[in-house]
Amino acid sequence: MSTLATVNRDAHIHYLHPNRLPWREAVDDEERDFLSRALVGAQGQEAKAVAYLYKELSQLAELEMHVSAVLVRVLCELQGEPAAPYGEGSELYHALSCFAAEEINHANTFYRYVRELSGRDIKLTDNLFKERIGLFAKDDSPMVKLAALCATAYVGESLITVFERRIKMLDPEQRFFFTKLLHYHGLDEARHIQSDHFVFDHIIPNLSSSERIRMHELIDATEALNTELAIRSAAQIKTAFGTDYSSDNHSAAVQLKLATAFRRIVQSGDLVVKVDNGLDPETAAEIADFSGLQRVHN
Repeated sequence: MSTLATVNRDAHIHYLHPNRLPWREAVDDEERDFLSRALVGAQGQEAKAVAYLYKELSQLAELEMHVSAVLVRVLCELQGEPAAPYGEGSELYHALSCFAAEEINHANTFYRYVRELSGRDIKLTDNLFKERIGLFAKDDSPMVKLAALCATAYVGESLITVFERRIKMLDPEQRFFFTKLLHYHGLDEARHIQSDHFVFDHIIPNLSSSERIRMHELIDATEALNTELAIRSAAQIKTAFGTDYSSDNHSAAVQLKLATAFRRIVQSGDLVVKVDNGLDPETAAEIADFSGLQRVHN
């Protein structure tokens, strides 16, 4: 349990809160030019970059709200299972509470950013929240739910870590608002990934064979709904902005490859496989070229 205590020891110091960001810097022409070059890979593609960010960050906000809601559910259910592994004391409760609170701040920040940047307020309709939260409303063990949730969240967390490093590589002095946003987000994300790794290392190996099978079923079902959410949000944003943000978009192409690879890795064994332990040489080379990373996670 000292591992979890260490992970969140400085969470009150190194964290993302919307109020700490310089919002007046989010919408100037220089910022949009940077987004065009950093994301699409060419100048003069500001509209495409903004539409791409709106789709990805608003969709990510929806996923983060789901993570927060499920974590709260797990916390409540653990109260009824005092004998659950690591359920005694306050460390697991504290770690998951921090995780849940930070995910809500991320969702708030991402939605605010894309609204400020675009001057639009587009709500993602048909966000499948009832269906996604419903997967975790059944009588499975809270530890099974926690394991499945962390495994699905881990894919997106790994992906945005690669993007954070790419943006920092292109803007090492953090001159641009988007770089600052990803930096602060990454302070929380590093802790979330460490919490995921704790679950992978200590909780999942102690699940029974039938519980691990159920965990993978929940992962599959969650990923299927997340994919459907991505399809629906892509169609809505493309229509709203009148542009196909994914065509000739370097970041969108890399993102699709890495998301597919990370999902495959995570579910490539009876347990959950960490991204860095399952990278093939081609994917590792793609990550290094895109972000300068030799490993996704330290």
